[in-house]
Amino acid sequence: MRQTAKALKDFVGGFGLPAYATETVPKDVLLPYLTYPLTEPEWNQKATFYIQGWYRTTDYSEMLEKADQIIREIGTGIIVNTESGYMVIYPETPIVQTLVDGDVRSFYINLSLNAYQMPGAYPERGV
Repeated sequence: MRQTAKALKDFVGGFGLPAYATETVPKDVLLPYLTYPLTEPEWNQKATFYIQGWYRTTDYSEMLEKADQIIREIGTGIIVNTESGYMVIYPETPIVQTLVDGDVRSFYINLSLNAYQMPGAYPERGV
């Protein structure tokens, strides 16, 4: 799971905004930022996955531009290397939704994840 967590943080953090696993967002963090769940499916199964972007705005243009950037990067599926294998992130439908909670807006990108690595593997141990 450590390898998956690191690879997900690196991937989601590569879009120019702070990225946090869903349950690890600091209380004092400023918007905008991205969240994602820590998920690791069995090697032969896919799991639901998402990336959510959080903004304090009434103008959707910047928020939707960021969602488009992430969707373009994922395309029809993107391989994300880990130290002990790789993961593939795929789009699902609906690909993106917007949500409103007071003055906070968010996008929710619906994805799936396959992890082709040995769960619990540690490359330094040769496993």
